[in-house]
Amino acid sequence: MVVMIDKRTKVIGLKELELTNDDLFVRKSITGISEDSKVIVDETHVAILLKDGIALETLRPGIYPIYSKNTLFSKSTKLDTTRLELFFISKTAKVRILWGTPALFDIHDPISGIAAKMGASGEIEIRIKNPRQFYIEVVGSNAKFTVEDLKERLKGVILSRIEPTISSYIEVDEVPIDRIGEEKLSIARYLQQDLKRELSLNYGLEVSNVIVSNVNIADKYKEEAATKLRGEMACPHCGVKLVPGSKFCNNCGMKVR
Repeated sequence: MVVMIDKRTKVIGLKELELTNDDLFVRKSITGISEDSKVIVDETHVAILLKDGIALETLRPGIYPIYSKNTLFSKSTKLDTTRLELFFISKTAKVRILWGTPALFDIHDPISGIAAKMGASGEIEIRIKNPRQFYIEVVGSNAKFTVEDLKERLKGVILSRIEPTISSYIEVDEVPIDRIGEEKLSIARYLQQDLKRELSLNYGLEVSNVIVSNVNIADKYKEEAATKLRGEMACPHCGVKLVPGSKFCNNCGMKVR
């Protein structure tokens, strides 16, 4: 994607060449302005008009004359000594971010109560939800900010949420460690809800999809949990055989764990 100025018609707009999913935004200085210059914003984009690095207006799809009454600038405004830029932001493009826990983290099996360690990896897709907030909070005056910079910044935020969110899901839904591998879709939904709040509130971003492609729990922890449960197969109060994973005896009703 490039921004170009057509000197014949004095139109400032987007010309799409080889648009990819990474083309979230593009920033371009405005030069060669005349009285009949116009800014065109495509249906797929939003543009932020910058003056000396300060965000002035958010331009929705449409045609905007540079000079005229009730438009961008009055004809009395002198722009020859002003640094003007347009920051075009795609409303549809998405960025895919791969993530993986750098080390195994602690979890507790809610059924057997044993301590274990696990790791996880996957990918997340994000898009820009609030263009102005995204520009102010993330990009700002950094003229060299790229999509790769965005990915690096978000990786730290994402990883800071992975461990506590997965641990909370296992505890709240009482998922035994030998079934966590079957819960990847549910874990992904849980993560998406958590990250949705974080990225929307602080960065103006939307999490469009979360995938948990792999969870890693050593077999020794699964075996330890199974061994402990086998030793708890009878109620210590009445001696009746317990249903695996029971917290209360189905015969006498006493708490067994």
